[in-house]
Amino acid sequence: MQIVDILDQGITPVRLALCVTVLPLTIVLQIVQTLPRYQRFRDRYGRWILLGQVVLVVVPCLLLGWAWGGMGGFVGASALLVLPLHQAVPAFGLIVLLIGVSTGVNSGFATVAVPYMTVSTLLTGIIVYSLIRLATLAIAVHEAREDFARIAITKERLRFARDLHDLLGYSLSAITLKGELAHQLVGPEPERAREELQSIVATARQALADVREVARSYRSLSLLNELSSARSVLSAAGVEAHVKVDYDRLACEADTALATVVREGVTNVVRHSRATRCRIEVTQGNGVVRLRMDNDGVRPRPEGCSGAPGGCGLDSLAARMAAVGGRFTAGPTPDGGFRLVAETAPTG
Repeated sequence: MQIVDILDQGITPVRLALCVTVLPLTIVLQIVQTLPRYQRFRDRYGRWILLGQVVLVVVPCLLLGWAWGGMGGFVGASALLVLPLHQAVPAFGLIVLLIGVSTGVNSGFATVAVPYMTVSTLLTGIIVYSLIRLATLAIAVHEAREDFARIAITKERLRFARDLHDLLGYSLSAITLKGELAHQLVGPEPERAREELQSIVATARQALADVREVARSYRSLSLLNELSSARSVLSAAGVEAHVKVDYDRLACEADTALATVVREGVTNVVRHSRATRCRIEVTQGNGVVRLRMDNDGVRPRPEGCSGAPGGCGLDSLAARMAAVGGRFTAGPTPDGGFRLVAETAPTG
């Protein structure tokens, strides 16, 4: 349209030269000011490019008038994009004024060209700026969606690793202990060894079911079942277990969170301590269900683990309890033991 408007006034060497040289250069500068791929270059040289655009639009407008003034709106959009807001608005107004004045100088201020080009430059600049901003926001939203997808994948990997640690760590520890006990009992107490082997089979089946539930992204545990299983595992490990339970019904989320704490706590007692006694209490009062596990025989913290002594899964337990609005603490006690406390509301 710009070329048609220029040549419509008559073909001259000056007009042809402007169409062949200045107009392509103006288009190139506008592309540099617009495309996202040139953002770094624009951050460094954007103001100088804008100055070049103003010169390439205003000076030819003095020669050609309204036929060239249509480029002013694009330069105004560049000013709004490149400059800070407190500078962009005055600069845009100045560009509109320059286009109007240069058009008036060419036409002698005797026609409607001046108000026409002023309004045209104003509207074109706003429209072009809005379209560019819309495209930029669309690109930003697309990149944000990719970032959210990567975050979601990372969270799912962490969840899967955490669930496998909490489930299989406990189950495999139980299988190992019961297997060692069954091996010791084969000769002197074959019937008891048979019972331990049956328990191993049941634990292995439960571990397989737990892994399948993790793969389906859903898993619920029962605190009562875990307490019963904990007593059996601790006894197999030669740890004297005392379990006290005094609470009402729990919501599914709270029940699963506390059951997971019991699993990890028992695993830590078996794998990371020389405990001979372990006391587990679950009580309820003042709208809070409180789980406390105490054991003796603390070992030094495994190298590379975070949190308090007793295993690398304590950070995971703290995150689980926080997810249901609860609290979790764990650490050594003055008498040389180790205490683990988890609290949550019965409703989760």
